Amino acid sequence: MARVLMLFNRPRAERLAAAEAGACPDELLYGLRTLRRRGFDVITTDEGFGPVFGGRWLKALDNWLSRGGERTGFNLKQAWRLRRLCRRVDLVFATADSSALPVLLLQALGVVRTPVVYASIGLAETFGRPAGLVYGLYRRLLRRAARVLVYALPEATALTRLFALPPGQVRFVPFGVDAEFFDVPTSTMGAPLAFGLDQHRDWPTLFSAAAGLPGSIDVIANPDRLRGLAVPRNVNLVPPASVAEIRERLRAARFVVLPVRENNYSGGTISLLQAMACGKAVIVSQTRAIEAGYGLVDGKNCLLVPPGDVPALAAAMNALHRDFDLVARLGVAAAAHVRAAHPIERLADGIEAAWREACG
Repeated sequence: MARVLMLFNRPRAERLAAAEAGACPDELLYGLRTLRRRGFDVITTDEGFGPVFGGRWLKALDNWLSRGGERTGFNLKQAWRLRRLCRRVDLVFATADSSALPVLLLQALGVVRTPVVYASIGLAETFGRPAGLVYGLYRRLLRRAARVLVYALPEATALTRLFALPPGQVRFVPFGVDAEFFDVPTSTMGAPLAFGLDQHRDWPTLFSAAAGLPGSIDVIANPDRLRGLAVPRNVNLVPPASVAEIRERLRAARFVVLPVRENNYSGGTISLLQAMACGKAVIVSQTRAIEAGYGLVDGKNCLLVPPGDVPALAAAMNALHRDFDLVARLGVAAAAHVRAAHPIERLADGIEAAWREACG
């Protein structure tokens, strides 16, 4: 069976240890454990984040190469430190653009010959104008990838168009979650919960909608995203927590609210599927990223509201406050839907198919 080097965009030792202790679901490792159970020799290491000779110059080059992508990143230091390991495996699977593009650059320079499959998250949306030296480089590097996976259908179209990629190179792989991790007894006696750390969470819309809510709501957010916002008195800000702690809060929450700004990639998708797997009624913004490919049906397995629509979000939250039967019905349907359509095995299926094609 193929030996695969899985690259992450930040150190993962702590999360791997938590997974071994049963305190981290497999989707946060992009299906690593599931793929190992299928026979793949998947290895990963944090050595790429250690110091390297000339690191300051590599960082300067990284900054220049990622400027066209604004927040994309270009972790050349990681690729350089792991170049020998990259040559000793059958396949490199990078879970982010910042880890994949540098390996593809080393491949273009003849330093690495190993095929690369990678998951792109937001590159099409954050890159910028399709012009300039960096754009030309990215376009050439992306064409070298054996497969580029995305977690939202609109992103597949956007990425293919922006970089003029060959048909079929970019593939939509729906996210899946480790449903067993979230299969815990639940209650609806606690406060509603909103959580998420990514830059697409729409906290201003939530705070405006929550101001007239009968009761309080707990919010787990990145403090940097809350700076300058007026927080209503009935909003209880909770410090960022581990996924195991979030699971406990999900267990007690009356329902879950996921306000997301419009985007064409996977912003909010993992949180949505995790909350649904926990059997919670979920209100989520109907962004392009979740409109297709995830089987969401308003009023059947969730409540969908237009992004940025304060009255619609407030109405949905009030409806779940008033209607216990609706909360229960949506929660049961949500859990059933995730287990049938989006288990971690489905994510692994898509990744495995790309790996096998890349390995010939």
